[in-house]
Amino acid sequence: MQPSDVEVIGKGDTLAAGAFPAEHDRRVDEARPPSKRQYEYERTADCLVPGGAEDDNCPPTFPPSSMVCEDGPPVPPLWRRPLENGGVWHLRWGWSCPEELQPPFSEADLRKLKVKAVEVQHQPVDGPMLITKPVIVYAEPTAQEFRVRLMDFYDVDVVVTPREYTWEFGDGGTLTTADPGRPYPAFDLTHVYESLGKARITLRTAWSAKYRVDTDPLRRWRDAEGSVFTVDEGEEFEVIELRSTLVD
Repeated sequence: MQPSDVEVIGKGDTLAAGAFPAEHDRRVDEARPPSKRQYEYERTADCLVPGGAEDDNCPPTFPPSSMVCEDGPPVPPLWRRPLENGGVWHLRWGWSCPEELQPPFSEADLRKLKVKAVEVQHQPVDGPMLITKPVIVYAEPTAQEFRVRLMDFYDVDVVVTPREYTWEFGDGGTLTTADPGRPYPAFDLTHVYESLGKARITLRTAWSAKYRVDTDPLRRWRDAEGSVFTVDEGEEFEVIELRSTLVD
């Protein structure tokens, strides 16, 4: 996929302190031409402050024993110093897990994706519907793939998958399920109308997502935060009653 095909869904580089913001600053700075860089960076367990290892600002030489990482051994502290005027080293962040150095994919990022709604399917396909007779509802969901750029810097693959379906039947009745249902002859998901009049079936789908980042050496799929929702409205129909008539 070419850069012009990548949707930028998160901009800005103002971040709070943390393992990832520190690593992000390093990546952005080192991606600049040498003449535009502001800092020199180094990852080391050695203390680089002028006071040496006895300085109170120094991190421990070894990672805390309580630190358990998923993606590999802990990463040494990150130091930086200004390139101008013979700047001194400052601790940017201490020991980190490798997974903490990758950008998170937030619920706000997830909701910026243009997820196509799952369409309402029902049988009978066309109205009118008969009162007291079951109407079959079902969906035909598929996972959707996206290629996006976070913060104008990170290229990310995202896959969103339907997680839950909520059917609203237009008469006050609702049905929530993780099952998309199936068409006739299955009767997995049904609804019976008990009042005459007009109705419309609406389907609200909750989606979850996983993502992987190009800067991740493991290219590991990770769970995105939160959910995104789509809504599809079916066509309006009549709910009627069939009455038999005796004829001579």
